[in-house]
Amino acid sequence: MKIHEYQGKEIFRRSGVAVPQGFVANTPQEAAEAFKKLGGPIAVVKAQIHAGGRGKGTLKEIPAQRGVQLVKSAEEAAKVAEALIGNTLVTIQTGEEGKKVNQVLVEAGCNIDRELYLGIVVDRTAKGPVFMVSPDGGMNIEEVAEHTPDRIFYEKFDVDTGLLGYQARKLATTLGLKGKSIGTAEKFFRALAKMFVTYDCSMVEINPLVVTKEGELLALDAKVTFDDNATFRHPDLAELRDLTEEEPAEVRAAQSGLS
Repeated sequence: MKIHEYQGKEIFRRSGVAVPQGFVANTPQEAAEAFKKLGGPIAVVKAQIHAGGRGKGTLKEIPAQRGVQLVKSAEEAAKVAEALIGNTLVTIQTGEEGKKVNQVLVEAGCNIDRELYLGIVVDRTAKGPVFMVSPDGGMNIEEVAEHTPDRIFYEKFDVDTGLLGYQARKLATTLGLKGKSIGTAEKFFRALAKMFVTYDCSMVEINPLVVTKEGELLALDAKVTFDDNATFRHPDLAELRDLTEEEPAEVRAAQSGLS
């Protein structure tokens, strides 16, 4: 089961994983109000669909419009939201058919110093969850894995003890973090590992994970997938499901008790 970025970030926030402030908008007017609420000079309007590559993705109806755009006023936020909502975004992950955008996330801008990659997956070979990090964030991680696999680093952790302090610091050092950022990263990584286990996730990905000029870590993205076999333990997650993003045949099969 997949959820939207804004939903993943709310779970991050509740779990102690730092994210930028943001508001969901279903109309251009709501996007303008969100920009005003954030109160900063810049914000980012992000299409909400179950697919990655939105920043490079384009609308079928308006090829010049990207799925993620920086804005500097409430009027500009409304204009971008009007272009996105109701139209079809095509990314490297959606295929040519694309996905319809029904809502956007209007998020506060931040002072980015570095962009990193972070993911957690269940590794059957390792028989447990594994952290994956790379200093090459903001890129297609598939390309990094194919062309420079030595730039991706792994750390297995135990589901009962979680990610230990020394493991988190090792990952932070591997990423080239220094000073204040190491302590911030330790708290961030351990909180994310705990969330992964608590919610029975099958995959969590943050690309990019940014280090701000102030030395803080922020999840600028949130891709979260839950293990379908464990959703009975989390009835509260059912309301996060967006059936319009799922394959209709799969939805009908699940309703009939079929795989």
